[in-house]
Amino acid sequence: MSISWLPASQPLPQRKSVSLLAAIVVLVACLGGLGTAYGFAQISHGQPVIVVAKPVLQGNIIQSGDLGVAEISAPGVPAVPLASQGLVVGSRALHTLNAGSLLAADDFGQPTLPPSTALVALRLGPGQVPSASLPGGCHVLLLGLPGLEDADEVVLAFSAWVVYPPQPQLDGTVVMSVAVSVGDVNALTPYLLHQRVTVVIDGRG
Repeated sequence: MSISWLPASQPLPQRKSVSLLAAIVVLVACLGGLGTAYGFAQISHGQPVIVVAKPVLQGNIIQSGDLGVAEISAPGVPAVPLASQGLVVGSRALHTLNAGSLLAADDFGQPTLPPSTALVALRLGPGQVPSASLPGGCHVLLLGLPGLEDADEVVLAFSAWVVYPPQPQLDGTVVMSVAVSVGDVNALTPYLLHQRVTVVIDGRG
């Protein structure tokens, strides 16, 4: 179930890193794309594989500039061949990727929603979203703020999980997507329609 409220205009467990210094020869930290790295790998030995050149938050789209290439000579090491770069670029990071790590097959793809939740897209003002990093899987609260006509001034809190992290837009707004319980969608709808939603980090863990 997917719901978008844009105005006009679970996280996977972290894998333990394995020292591969004896088996990996880093050829290129290709920060501007993989083209040069691919050409260089053609004249080297071993298997060229994809490495993470820049950190990527869980849920963010993986860009070509986030990737580099390394050469491995250890059989059985979980890695993604350089020839598969077309499958990686444009996909989402399924957990936060650290620079310098080998990319594995379970590092990228499309996030899955927690059971019984709906995907809700939000467009928020700068003051409606925390300045802190909000990677995918982060537990947040959507605060439904009262309007001027609401005499009771009650603030409702809806539990949510970040699916796609906040992305600043040219108009100064921030776009993000969260997973919300299906049972909360009807109550949340009026606040979404009137743009009276503020995102805060759930400090309860």
